[in-house]
Amino acid sequence: MKFRLLLPLALAAAVCAAQAQDAVDTSRRTAIVNAIERVSPAVVTINVVDIRYERTDPAISGFYNLFDYGFRVPSQRTQEVESLGTGFIFDEQGHILTNYHVLQDADAITSVTLSDGRQLDVGFVGADERTDIAILKAKGENLPYAPLGKSEGLMIGEWAIAIGNPFGNMMRDPQPSVSVGVISANHRRVSREVAEGDRLYQDLIQTDAAINPGNSGGPLVSAAGEVVGVNTMIFSNTGGYQGLGFAIPADRVKRVAEEVIQFGRRRNPWMGFRGEPVSSLRDYSKQQLGVSVDDGVIVTEIMRDCPAFQSGLKLGDVIVGINGQPVTHPSDIDFVNWDLFIGDKVELVVDRRGDLQRFNYEIVELAQKG
Repeated sequence: MKFRLLLPLALAAAVCAAQAQDAVDTSRRTAIVNAIERVSPAVVTINVVDIRYERTDPAISGFYNLFDYGFRVPSQRTQEVESLGTGFIFDEQGHILTNYHVLQDADAITSVTLSDGRQLDVGFVGADERTDIAILKAKGENLPYAPLGKSEGLMIGEWAIAIGNPFGNMMRDPQPSVSVGVISANHRRVSREVAEGDRLYQDLIQTDAAINPGNSGGPLVSAAGEVVGVNTMIFSNTGGYQGLGFAIPADRVKRVAEEVIQFGRRRNPWMGFRGEPVSSLRDYSKQQLGVSVDDGVIVTEIMRDCPAFQSGLKLGDVIVGINGQPVTHPSDIDFVNWDLFIGDKVELVVDRRGDLQRFNYEIVELAQKG
Protein backbone atom coordinates (compact mmCIF):
# COMPACT_ATOMS: atom_id res chain seq x y z
CA MET A 1 0.00 0.00 0.00
CA LYS A 2 2.86 2.38 0.83
CA PHE A 3 4.54 1.73 -2.54
CA ARG A 4 1.34 2.65 -4.34
CA LEU A 5 1.34 6.11 -2.66
CA LEU A 6 4.98 6.96 -3.40
CA LEU A 7 4.56 7.36 -7.17
CA PRO A 8 1.66 9.87 -7.02
CA LEU A 9 3.47 11.82 -4.33
CA ALA A 10 6.67 11.95 -6.39
CA LEU A 11 4.72 13.09 -9.46
CA ALA A 12 2.96 15.77 -7.45
CA ALA A 13 6.28 17.02 -6.06
CA ALA A 14 7.77 17.17 -9.57
CA VAL A 15 4.76 19.14 -10.84
CA CYS A 16 5.02 21.57 -7.93
CA ALA A 17 8.75 22.05 -8.54
CA ALA A 18 8.14 22.70 -12.24
CA GLN A 19 5.38 25.17 -11.45
CA ALA A 20 7.63 26.95 -8.95
CA GLN A 21 10.40 27.21 -11.55
CA ASP A 22 7.92 28.55 -14.11
CA ALA A 23 6.81 31.17 -11.58
CA VAL A 24 10.44 32.22 -11.01
CA ASP A 25 11.09 32.44 -14.73
CA THR A 26 7.92 34.49 -15.20
CA SER A 27 8.86 36.85 -12.39
CA ARG A 28 12.29 37.42 -13.98
CA ARG A 29 10.76 38.54 -17.28
CA THR A 30 9.57 41.91 -16.09
CA ALA A 31 8.28 44.84 -18.13
CA ILE A 32 11.75 46.35 -17.85
CA VAL A 33 13.37 43.26 -19.38
CA ASN A 34 10.87 43.33 -22.23
CA ALA A 35 11.46 47.03 -22.83
CA ILE A 36 15.22 46.56 -22.98
CA GLU A 37 14.92 43.65 -25.40
CA ARG A 38 12.67 45.76 -27.59
CA VAL A 39 14.90 48.83 -27.83
CA SER A 40 18.53 47.76 -27.33
CA PRO A 41 19.00 46.09 -30.76
CA ALA A 42 18.51 49.54 -32.37
CA VAL A 43 21.16 51.25 -30.20
CA VAL A 44 24.47 52.09 -31.88
CA THR A 45 27.94 53.10 -30.74
CA ILE A 46 29.26 56.16 -32.55
CA ASN A 47 33.05 56.54 -32.64
CA VAL A 48 34.46 59.87 -33.81
CA VAL A 49 37.92 61.38 -34.13
CA ASP A 50 39.11 64.95 -33.71
CA ILE A 51 42.39 65.67 -35.53
CA ARG A 52 44.44 68.32 -33.76
CA TYR A 53 47.48 70.00 -35.26
CA GLU A 54 50.43 71.06 -33.13
CA ARG A 55 53.57 72.97 -34.10
CA THR A 56 56.69 71.63 -32.51
CA ASP A 57 59.91 73.45 -31.66
CA PRO A 58 62.83 71.59 -33.32
CA ALA A 59 65.19 72.55 -30.52
CA ILE A 60 62.92 70.77 -28.05
CA SER A 61 61.26 67.96 -29.93
CA GLY A 62 64.12 66.84 -32.15
CA PHE A 63 61.76 66.65 -35.18
CA TYR A 64 62.73 68.57 -38.30
CA ASN A 65 61.54 69.16 -41.82
CA LEU A 66 64.60 69.42 -44.08
CA PHE A 67 64.07 71.47 -47.23
CA ASP A 68 66.31 72.12 -50.23
CA TYR A 69 67.32 75.50 -48.95
CA GLY A 70 69.14 73.78 -46.15
CA PHE A 71 67.84 75.12 -42.83
CA ARG A 72 65.64 73.60 -40.20
CA VAL A 73 62.04 74.77 -39.65
CA PRO A 74 59.48 73.88 -36.99
CA SER A 75 57.57 70.69 -37.69
CA GLN A 76 53.82 70.16 -37.47
CA ARG A 77 52.46 66.97 -36.01
CA THR A 78 48.92 65.68 -35.71
CA GLN A 79 47.19 64.13 -32.76
CA GLU A 80 44.03 62.08 -33.13
CA VAL A 81 41.66 62.41 -30.20
CA GLU A 82 39.03 59.69 -30.19
CA SER A 83 35.69 59.89 -28.42
CA LEU A 84 32.38 58.10 -28.58
CA GLY A 85 28.72 58.56 -28.01
CA THR A 86 25.47 56.71 -28.45
CA GLY A 87 22.67 56.86 -30.97
CA PHE A 88 19.72 54.75 -32.04
CA ILE A 89 17.91 53.93 -35.26
CA PHE A 90 14.38 55.27 -34.97
CA ASP A 91 12.68 54.53 -38.30
CA GLU A 92 12.52 52.01 -41.13
CA GLN A 93 14.63 54.25 -43.36
CA GLY A 94 17.65 53.83 -41.08
CA HIS A 95 17.76 57.34 -39.62
CA ILE A 96 19.87 57.56 -36.47
CA LEU A 97 19.30 60.03 -33.67
CA THR A 98 22.12 61.31 -31.50
CA ASN A 99 23.22 64.50 -29.75
CA TYR A 100 24.79 67.27 -31.79
CA HIS A 101 27.56 67.61 -29.22
CA VAL A 102 28.63 64.00 -29.92
CA LEU A 103 29.62 65.09 -33.45
CA GLN A 104 30.32 68.77 -32.86
CA ASP A 105 34.12 68.72 -32.73
CA ALA A 106 34.62 65.60 -34.85
CA ASP A 107 36.63 65.63 -38.06
CA ALA A 108 35.38 62.18 -38.99
CA ILE A 109 33.02 59.44 -37.89
CA THR A 110 35.25 56.39 -37.70
CA SER A 111 32.55 53.80 -37.04
CA VAL A 112 28.90 53.25 -36.18
CA THR A 113 28.28 49.82 -34.69
CA LEU A 114 25.09 47.97 -33.82
CA SER A 115 24.86 45.94 -30.62
CA ASP A 116 25.20 42.71 -32.65
CA GLY A 117 28.59 43.89 -33.93
CA ARG A 118 27.54 44.98 -37.43
CA GLN A 119 29.36 48.02 -38.78
CA LEU A 120 27.04 50.50 -40.51
CA ASP A 121 27.84 52.74 -43.45
CA VAL A 122 26.32 56.10 -42.51
CA GLY A 123 25.95 59.59 -43.91
CA PHE A 124 25.27 62.90 -42.20
CA VAL A 125 21.73 64.25 -42.73
CA GLY A 126 21.70 67.42 -40.64
CA ALA A 127 21.63 68.87 -37.14
CA ASP A 128 20.18 71.53 -34.90
CA GLU A 129 22.80 72.86 -32.52
CA ARG A 130 20.36 74.73 -30.30
CA THR A 131 18.29 71.68 -29.45
CA ASP A 132 21.40 69.44 -29.47
CA ILE A 133 19.98 66.99 -32.02
CA ALA A 134 21.79 65.43 -34.98
CA ILE A 135 20.57 62.95 -37.58
CA LEU A 136 22.62 60.33 -39.44
CA LYS A 137 21.34 57.79 -41.96
CA ALA A 138 22.51 54.20 -42.21
CA LYS A 139 22.57 52.24 -45.44
CA GLY A 140 21.02 48.81 -45.39
CA GLU A 141 17.71 46.99 -45.19
CA ASN A 142 15.75 45.41 -42.36
CA LEU A 143 17.71 47.29 -39.74
CA PRO A 144 16.37 47.16 -36.18
CA TYR A 145 14.72 50.38 -35.07
CA ALA A 146 13.03 51.83 -31.99
CA PRO A 147 10.40 54.45 -32.88
CA LEU A 148 9.97 57.57 -30.79
CA GLY A 149 7.10 57.44 -28.34
CA LYS A 150 5.34 60.19 -26.40
CA SER A 151 6.94 62.19 -23.61
CA GLU A 152 3.83 64.12 -22.65
CA GLY A 153 2.08 62.50 -19.71
CA LEU A 154 5.14 60.90 -18.12
CA MET A 155 4.52 60.32 -14.41
CA ILE A 156 6.97 61.28 -11.67
CA GLY A 157 8.25 58.04 -10.18
CA GLU A 158 7.58 55.73 -13.12
CA TRP A 159 10.42 53.56 -14.38
CA ALA A 160 13.02 55.07 -16.69
CA ILE A 161 15.66 53.04 -18.54
CA ALA A 162 18.83 54.62 -19.97
CA ILE A 163 20.54 52.62 -22.71
CA GLY A 164 23.95 53.66 -24.03
CA ASN A 165 27.69 53.21 -24.11
CA PRO A 166 29.19 54.75 -20.98
CA PHE A 167 32.98 54.53 -21.04
CA GLY A 168 32.55 52.35 -24.13
CA ASN A 169 36.21 52.61 -25.09
CA MET A 170 36.96 50.49 -22.02
CA MET A 171 34.69 47.68 -23.17
CA ARG A 172 35.70 44.94 -25.59
CA ASP A 173 32.27 44.25 -27.10
CA PRO A 174 29.59 46.45 -28.75
CA GLN A 175 26.58 45.62 -26.59
CA PRO A 176 25.09 48.66 -24.83
CA SER A 177 24.83 49.10 -21.09
CA VAL A 178 21.54 49.54 -19.28
CA SER A 179 20.71 51.48 -16.14
CA VAL A 180 17.33 51.77 -14.46
CA GLY A 181 15.84 54.55 -12.38
CA VAL A 182 12.72 56.67 -12.32
CA ILE A 183 11.41 59.86 -13.86
CA SER A 184 12.55 62.40 -11.27
CA ALA A 185 10.95 65.52 -12.78
CA ASN A 186 9.19 66.73 -15.90
CA HIS A 187 9.53 70.04 -17.76
CA ARG A 188 12.76 70.79 -15.89
CA ARG A 189 14.20 74.23 -16.71
CA VAL A 190 17.97 74.36 -16.51
CA SER A 191 19.78 77.59 -15.66
CA ARG A 192 20.44 79.79 -18.69
CA GLU A 193 24.17 79.69 -17.85
CA VAL A 194 24.36 75.98 -18.72
CA ALA A 195 26.05 75.66 -22.14
CA GLU A 196 26.47 79.45 -21.92
CA GLY A 197 22.87 79.88 -23.04
CA ASP A 198 23.58 78.50 -26.52
CA ARG A 199 21.43 75.37 -26.17
CA LEU A 200 17.78 74.78 -25.44
CA TYR A 201 18.31 72.92 -22.19
CA GLN A 202 14.77 73.71 -21.10
CA ASP A 203 11.67 71.58 -20.61
CA LEU A 204 13.85 68.52 -20.00
CA ILE A 205 13.08 65.13 -18.47
CA GLN A 206 15.07 64.53 -15.29
CA THR A 207 15.97 60.97 -14.28
CA ASP A 208 18.13 59.23 -11.71
CA ALA A 209 18.91 56.38 -14.11
CA ALA A 210 22.70 56.36 -14.34
CA ILE A 211 23.98 58.45 -17.26
CA ASN A 212 27.73 58.73 -17.77
CA PRO A 213 30.15 59.96 -20.45
CA GLY A 214 29.35 58.02 -23.61
CA ASN A 215 25.61 57.83 -22.86
CA SER A 216 24.92 61.03 -24.79
CA GLY A 217 22.49 60.46 -27.63
CA GLY A 218 21.10 57.19 -26.27
CA PRO A 219 17.42 56.50 -25.69
CA LEU A 220 15.56 57.01 -22.44
CA VAL A 221 12.93 54.27 -22.38
CA SER A 222 9.72 53.75 -20.42
CA ALA A 223 8.67 50.43 -18.89
CA ALA A 224 6.23 50.14 -21.80
CA GLY A 225 9.22 49.95 -24.16
CA GLU A 226 8.67 53.41 -25.67
CA VAL A 227 11.53 55.83 -26.34
CA VAL A 228 10.46 58.88 -24.34
CA GLY A 229 13.64 60.95 -24.60
CA VAL A 230 17.23 61.30 -25.77
CA ASN A 231 19.81 61.30 -22.95
CA THR A 232 21.87 64.45 -23.25
CA MET A 233 23.49 65.79 -20.08
CA ILE A 234 24.22 65.35 -16.38
CA PHE A 235 24.91 67.57 -13.41
CA SER A 236 28.06 66.39 -11.69
CA ASN A 237 30.87 67.69 -9.52
CA THR A 238 33.09 64.80 -10.56
CA GLY A 239 32.26 64.28 -14.25
CA GLY A 240 30.53 60.98 -13.41
CA TYR A 241 27.04 59.90 -12.39
CA GLN A 242 25.57 61.62 -9.32
CA GLY A 243 21.88 60.93 -9.84
CA LEU A 244 21.01 63.99 -11.93
CA GLY A 245 20.56 63.10 -15.58
CA PHE A 246 18.54 64.90 -18.23
CA ALA A 247 16.93 63.88 -21.51
CA ILE A 248 15.41 65.84 -24.37
CA PRO A 249 11.70 64.91 -24.49
CA ALA A 250 10.63 62.75 -27.42
CA ASP A 251 7.84 65.13 -28.45
CA ARG A 252 10.42 67.85 -29.20
CA VAL A 253 12.87 65.39 -30.77
CA LYS A 254 10.19 64.22 -33.22
CA ARG A 255 9.57 67.72 -34.54
CA VAL A 256 13.27 68.53 -34.84
CA ALA A 257 13.98 65.21 -36.58
CA GLU A 258 11.15 65.72 -39.07
CA GLU A 259 12.41 69.22 -39.86
CA VAL A 260 16.04 68.14 -40.28
CA ILE A 261 15.13 65.16 -42.48
CA GLN A 262 12.87 67.27 -44.70
CA PHE A 263 15.08 70.36 -45.04
CA GLY A 264 18.56 69.14 -44.07
CA ARG A 265 18.58 71.69 -41.26
CA ARG A 266 16.39 73.28 -38.63
CA ARG A 267 14.78 76.34 -40.19
CA ASN A 268 15.56 79.38 -38.07
CA PRO A 269 12.51 80.94 -36.38
CA TRP A 270 12.60 84.74 -36.36
CA MET A 271 11.40 87.12 -33.68
CA GLY A 272 12.62 90.39 -35.21
CA PHE A 273 13.04 92.30 -31.96
CA ARG A 274 15.48 92.65 -29.08
CA GLY A 275 15.17 93.79 -25.52
CA GLU A 276 16.81 94.32 -22.17
CA PRO A 277 15.74 93.13 -18.73
CA VAL A 278 13.75 95.69 -16.78
CA SER A 279 15.87 94.83 -13.75
CA SER A 280 18.88 96.43 -15.49
CA LEU A 281 17.16 99.83 -15.77
CA ARG A 282 17.72 102.61 -13.28
CA ASP A 283 14.67 104.00 -11.52
CA TYR A 284 15.03 107.29 -13.42
CA SER A 285 15.04 105.44 -16.78
CA LYS A 286 12.01 103.39 -15.79
CA GLN A 287 10.16 106.55 -14.87
CA GLN A 288 11.07 108.28 -18.14
CA LEU A 289 10.05 105.24 -20.21
CA GLY A 290 6.81 104.74 -18.30
CA VAL A 291 7.78 101.28 -17.10
CA SER A 292 5.41 100.24 -14.31
CA VAL A 293 6.61 96.67 -13.65
CA ASP A 294 9.69 95.31 -11.89
CA ASP A 295 10.23 92.24 -14.10
CA GLY A 296 10.10 91.70 -17.82
CA VAL A 297 11.98 92.58 -21.00
CA ILE A 298 11.66 96.05 -22.48
CA VAL A 299 11.72 96.17 -26.29
CA THR A 300 14.69 98.30 -27.37
CA GLU A 301 14.90 97.32 -31.07
CA ILE A 302 12.26 96.07 -33.48
CA MET A 303 12.06 95.62 -37.25
CA ARG A 304 8.99 96.95 -39.03
CA ASP A 305 8.58 93.88 -41.22
CA CYS A 306 8.62 91.34 -38.39
CA PRO A 307 5.33 89.65 -37.42
CA ALA A 308 5.58 90.92 -33.83
CA PHE A 309 5.59 94.56 -34.99
CA GLN A 310 2.79 93.94 -37.44
CA SER A 311 0.72 92.41 -34.63
CA GLY A 312 1.10 95.57 -32.54
CA LEU A 313 4.33 95.28 -30.51
CA LYS A 314 6.15 98.62 -30.15
CA LEU A 315 9.39 100.05 -28.78
CA GLY A 316 9.16 100.56 -25.05
CA ASP A 317 6.67 97.73 -24.50
CA VAL A 318 7.60 95.40 -21.64
CA ILE A 319 7.15 91.70 -22.43
CA VAL A 320 6.14 89.86 -19.27
CA GLY A 321 5.04 86.55 -20.79
CA ILE A 322 5.36 84.47 -23.93
CA ASN A 323 3.26 81.40 -24.71
CA GLY A 324 2.30 80.99 -21.08
CA GLN A 325 5.89 81.29 -19.79
CA PRO A 326 6.97 84.18 -17.54
CA VAL A 327 9.63 86.48 -18.97
CA THR A 328 12.29 88.16 -16.82
CA HIS A 329 15.33 87.97 -19.11
CA PRO A 330 15.86 88.05 -22.91
CA SER A 331 17.03 84.44 -22.79
CA ASP A 332 13.53 83.44 -21.64
CA ILE A 333 12.25 84.69 -24.99
CA ASP A 334 15.14 83.03 -26.84
CA PHE A 335 14.43 79.66 -25.25
CA VAL A 336 10.75 79.78 -26.25
CA ASN A 337 11.69 80.97 -29.74
CA TRP A 338 14.21 78.14 -30.26
CA ASP A 339 11.53 75.61 -29.39
CA LEU A 340 9.16 76.97 -32.05
CA PHE A 341 8.77 75.89 -35.65
CA ILE A 342 7.74 77.80 -38.74
CA GLY A 343 4.00 78.40 -38.60
CA ASP A 344 3.69 77.99 -34.81
CA LYS A 345 1.58 80.51 -32.91
CA VAL A 346 3.04 83.05 -30.49
CA GLU A 347 1.22 85.01 -27.80
CA LEU A 348 3.05 87.89 -26.14
CA VAL A 349 1.76 89.36 -22.89
CA VAL A 350 2.90 92.98 -22.78
CA ASP A 351 2.76 95.75 -20.21
CA ARG A 352 2.38 99.09 -22.01
CA ARG A 353 2.60 101.88 -19.44
CA GLY A 354 0.50 99.92 -16.97
CA ASP A 355 -1.95 98.55 -19.54
CA LEU A 356 -1.73 94.76 -20.01
CA GLN A 357 -2.11 93.75 -23.66
CA ARG A 358 -1.78 90.57 -25.73
CA PHE A 359 -0.35 90.24 -29.24
CA ASN A 360 -0.60 87.13 -31.42
CA TYR A 361 1.29 86.19 -34.58
CA GLU A 362 2.83 83.25 -36.46
CA ILE A 363 6.51 82.35 -36.58
CA VAL A 364 8.19 82.86 -39.97
CA GLU A 365 11.62 81.81 -41.17
CA LEU A 366 14.49 84.28 -40.87
CA ALA A 367 15.33 83.95 -44.56
CA GLN A 368 11.76 84.90 -45.48
CA LYS A 369 11.62 88.14 -43.52
CA GLY A 370 11.95 90.38 -46.59
